[in-house]
Amino acid sequence: MATRGDGEGGARSDVPTPAAGGEPLQLIAHNEGTWTIGEKALEVLKRIKAPIAVVAVCGRARTGKSYILNKLLGAAGAAGFEVASSYRPCTKGLWMWSQPLRRTALDGSNYYLVLLDTEGIDAYNQTTQDGVSLFSLAVLLSSLFVFNQMGGIDEAALDRLALVTELTRRIRVHGSPVAGSGGGAAEAPAAAEVEKTEKKKGKGKGSEASPNGGAGTGAGGSGGGAAGSALLEEVSALSEFTPSFMWLLRDFYYDLEGEHGVKQSPRDYLETALMPTAGSGPAVEAKNMIRESIKSLFKERECVTLVRPVSDEEALRNLDKLPEEELRPEFVEGVSKLTAAIFARAQPKRLGTQLLSGPLLAGLAQAYVKAINTGAVPTIHTAWHSVAEGECRAACYAAEDAYRAAFDPNTPADEQLLEKEHQRALAAATTAFQERAVGDPGLQRRWQQRFVAACSLAFEAVRERRLAVAAEALERQLGELAGQLHTEARLGGQDFSRLAASVEAGVAGVVAATVGAARWPRLLAFTHQQYGGLGAEMWERAAAKAEAERQRAALEARAQVAEAQRQVAMLQADLADAKRRADEATAAAAAATAAAAAAKANGSAVRTNGGGGGAGRRAAAYVDSDDEHDPKSRGCFGFGC
Repeated sequence: MATRGDGEGGARSDVPTPAAGGEPLQLIAHNEGTWTIGEKALEVLKRIKAPIAVVAVCGRARTGKSYILNKLLGAAGAAGFEVASSYRPCTKGLWMWSQPLRRTALDGSNYYLVLLDTEGIDAYNQTTQDGVSLFSLAVLLSSLFVFNQMGGIDEAALDRLALVTELTRRIRVHGSPVAGSGGGAAEAPAAAEVEKTEKKKGKGKGSEASPNGGAGTGAGGSGGGAAGSALLEEVSALSEFTPSFMWLLRDFYYDLEGEHGVKQSPRDYLETALMPTAGSGPAVEAKNMIRESIKSLFKERECVTLVRPVSDEEALRNLDKLPEEELRPEFVEGVSKLTAAIFARAQPKRLGTQLLSGPLLAGLAQAYVKAINTGAVPTIHTAWHSVAEGECRAACYAAEDAYRAAFDPNTPADEQLLEKEHQRALAAATTAFQERAVGDPGLQRRWQQRFVAACSLAFEAVRERRLAVAAEALERQLGELAGQLHTEARLGGQDFSRLAASVEAGVAGVVAATVGAARWPRLLAFTHQQYGGLGAEMWERAAAKAEAERQRAALEARAQVAEAQRQVAMLQADLADAKRRADEATAAAAAATAAAAAAKANGSAVRTNGGGGGAGRRAAAYVDSDDEHDPKSRGCFGFGC
């Protein structure tokens, strides 16, 4: 388990001492050959959505790295990162402060500064493999890498930075191997094999790099020829992703004078120290290779010096507890300038053109640790692709959530309005995606197409459901209107103009109660249907009425004909009766005439005979009696016809 000591070299605790406003959290731990990520530290990083700058202070154990970080925090006394005075290491792995410092860039944008405290790269219980891995992780994760060292820059100090050349074996930009580097990402040796190899090269457990070419052999043989060129090419490619470099020289007592007594700046001093040395042979080439590697790997580099804070050794062991009044003024001023320089140089970390946020840095840390644990070489592009893939996936889900939150479920069921709302929500989703998505355009485009397809599919389901409900409501209202119109038509007493007015009024009511352009074709069809149906119904009713009238007139005509026929029959009967009676009267008259004639003849005979007077008078009287009942007789005889 990782341990951290107290400020007096006494008891140590596995739990760091909390400070006001935050506490140190272990970001990366190493235990029995396995590197792990601290979950609490990871959660802190994931909450930082803004750009993030990372300052990592690295160097040998017990050289005051934590003290500088605490000055950046503004912590005093025992607060902040713990400072050890014993030979035992105070820091194991990588530790970060739980409260990132909010900073403002020159353009006014905000970013957050995370401070990393690293285990000493040559701690007594640390293997060279562990030191290189720790150094690699600090370089990969930081935007400003502060190399803390006691004293000036000499060959021993350069040898300690031979880890820079080891980075090309422990970090790759791409998966392709470097000539003479011992294999590619797929061929990286396991930790035990690496340590075994390093022991054979004279770099035993806990030792520093050998000044006699040990670093050079670890960096590709003699460091010259094709292997050296390939190494420098890989270092140069790696420099696109490395942080700014600050070489902090503690307890510095040299007088910075160049040739001819010209005063040098610390930066000039650094550049002079990195100039190749004259001579030949493997040892010189190895030394010069380290110098070239440092210059190639760290394009932006600076040097800062600090004088010894106090002269008393006891006070030096309790430096973190001393008030500023007891420190040398030159040291206090130097620390003030140092913190200002660190704040100025600690800019948001970039990977290529991509500004990193907390979640991205957390993803990279996980990817690098996973690669180291599997015995592979951490490949920046591979790790970045993995992180970008995860971030694009999360951005895709965030975009879908943003779409659902932005889409108004009360949008009227209109094709155009729904499509407009879909595009508005899709724009909000795209914004949410672009705020989080990272990686190359092809990767982002693929995930963007995915969330657009998901949102479009969801929209189609909503649109169809809303339009189906609206269509059902429209049909229900049209059905009610149709029933009302046909009821009015069946009641009668309605001419077509009044029914047409009812149709128009009913359709206007439906229009006011519904929305959507899709209703207009249906309303047009309904109107045509109703006009046709009502017109046909009115025509049928008029035709039925006309037919009934025709049938009634026919019946009346038949009745009139029958009555006329009856009257004719009666007239014919009367005429026949009159004729009969006339015939009878004629016959009677003829008979009477005959009788009269006979009577007359008889009278004449009576008169002649003298005895027929009485019979003749009776016959005449009888004839007179019949004439009273016969009009014709009266007419003929009464009026002298």
